[in-house]
Amino acid sequence: MLKHVLRIFRSDFRSWVPTIVVIGLVTMLIGACMNQFVWTNSDGFVTAATDAGLDPAAFGIVSVTIYVLVAVLSFFVLTVVGSATVERTRNTFAQWRLAGASPRQIRVSLWSLVGLASVAGALPGSLLAIGLSVAAVPLFNQMAAVSFPGGIGGFEPPAFHPSALAWAASFSLGVVTCMLGALLPSRRAAGVEPVEAVRGLVTRRRRGAWARRVLGALLLAVAFTLAFAGALAPAHPEVGVEATGMVNAAIQAGLFAAGGVYVLGAELAPAVLALARTLLRPFRSAAVGVLATRSARANVDTNANTIAPLAAAIGLAGVIFSVMQSYQVTMREAGFPQSSPNYSDTVVMTGLFGFVCLLTSVAVITLSGRDAVREQALLRTAGMTPRQVFALTGWQSFLLALCAAVFALVPIGIAGSLLMSRSNLLVGHPILNVPWIGLTIAVLACWGTVFIVQWVQIAPWIHRENALSLRRA
Repeated sequence: MLKHVLRIFRSDFRSWVPTIVVIGLVTMLIGACMNQFVWTNSDGFVTAATDAGLDPAAFGIVSVTIYVLVAVLSFFVLTVVGSATVERTRNTFAQWRLAGASPRQIRVSLWSLVGLASVAGALPGSLLAIGLSVAAVPLFNQMAAVSFPGGIGGFEPPAFHPSALAWAASFSLGVVTCMLGALLPSRRAAGVEPVEAVRGLVTRRRRGAWARRVLGALLLAVAFTLAFAGALAPAHPEVGVEATGMVNAAIQAGLFAAGGVYVLGAELAPAVLALARTLLRPFRSAAVGVLATRSARANVDTNANTIAPLAAAIGLAGVIFSVMQSYQVTMREAGFPQSSPNYSDTVVMTGLFGFVCLLTSVAVITLSGRDAVREQALLRTAGMTPRQVFALTGWQSFLLALCAAVFALVPIGIAGSLLMSRSNLLVGHPILNVPWIGLTIAVLACWGTVFIVQWVQIAPWIHRENALSLRRA
């Protein structure tokens, strides 16, 4: 079986390259954080910080934001990649079931394939993390020390040396997290009956849907509870304490809401697509768009893996910048004007988060490239022209971007309601500053990127014989 797994991987290696790049990039970030943690907790570093009159623990406190961001990023990205890998190969293994393979053999093969892809990305990523750590970790700690009260004093950190423990931990975390994303999808794929694969009903009976619904509902319930409790809680007499609590509570509610939408993506996407189809039906010129909604609903599992990273990136970025801007306005109107804010570090981190999430969606689309080639061949066989296929691709990418935008509004709305209620207690009227222009640009960028990636996959086949496209798929 392993021989066939290797053959699958080699036969379409180009489709796996974006996945390998994503895994490698996230593993590299994990490795840099692990080296930061090991170095700042070493005896030499602690001694140097203490001699300079600095608190060694303060370096860890400064790093917490980056640790949390990378942890959330790793969970979102690697679990999506693992799930998408299984979805990509499920039809192949369903044919194995038809040929007599047992569910256990399918499960082992799927895990072997996901493990192969994760190792191929995590190994170079963990090695690149060594170079990134050498360049970035000492510089980051110097910058952190400058921001401490009293400056850096006589702080001279010891020479930085990459840690073998950090390398092993980053490699292991990259592989294990990616494998975790394949756990439930692989069980679902292995449990498909051969007759269902023949009838094409594989995607209609998703096992474990109840577990996702319960978990997603629980996360959303926590987010709504935080927002509701924040609206009812009395204001703290100290403005600074109240404003800080408002910021923390809003970010927490936004994180829980983003997690709930991420888990419920496959369940919520059909509702958004159905609404879009209802709105498009009265327009005869939007017949291709109506067809695109049906196609998107038929491939809801793969599309959910595409939408989830985009929604997480847009939603969390919207929450962070809404909270920061609303906090600045609230403090100014409360009589405590802040100095000119410097969002450069936040912009860099959220930009990195968004880039990796967008690259994750690209990896998911690339993995389903053969399905896209087969679909356009079948449509052209049914009478569609290449121009109509081009329009269909545009509609499909638009619908995915639309779903991502709708999902992103959930955490922004929940966090925003809390900001409005708490700011009303502070200054007498609700305050909410949402960066709508930036969010719109982000959604349009997602639409354009998804469209380009989808079109590039099918463009070389659009003018070829349908039989060639079907044979390739």
